Amino acid sequence: MDNLAKKFLEEDAANRELYVQGIIFKNDSFLAVLNQKFNDYLFRVNLYSYIKKTIFYAARDLKQRENELREKEGLYLNILDADFGEEKINTIADTPIDFAEEIYKDQEDIDYREIFTDKEVLEAINTLTDRQKQIIYECIIKDKEEELVAKELGISKQAINKIKQAALNKLRKQIGGK
Repeated sequence: MDNLAKKFLEEDAANRELYVQGIIFKNDSFLAVLNQKFNDYLFRVNLYSYIKKTIFYAARDLKQRENELREKEGLYLNILDADFGEEKINTIADTPIDFAEEIYKDQEDIDYREIFTDKEVLEAINTLTDRQKQIIYECIIKDKEEELVAKELGISKQAINKIKQAALNKLRKQIGGK
């Protein structure tokens, strides 16, 4: 409280004069004005303190929610700009993939040419969207877990499953249930 009273007296020369008249010379009218001004000063200090703490805790909560959201959604493409300390969205060009070429290019343990010798199957695959081709390739041909593919592509496991099922249904219709 001593420190607060010192700052109050240093704030304004009129406050020091009120202090001298009210406390030292024991003048009740000056003392009443001094008390009123000091109470107003205390109110301002408490109000500023409350506002400062509110802003601090709101900013901390916002930052915490942002970090939780970032961790949950996994913003894989975004990068931190060192000059500004802000996040920039890094974009990657979406190039079309020739699915048949991809299959023949990546031959780990399986000879994919034996699997897709039927021209009707290859034509059906080429009617799929690039995203569907990619997910079918990763999940079925490469036999990857849906969770792993979801992490690699930056989307949810449910989205992978939905796209895969839509692609398989489309292939079944095109091939005629073979």
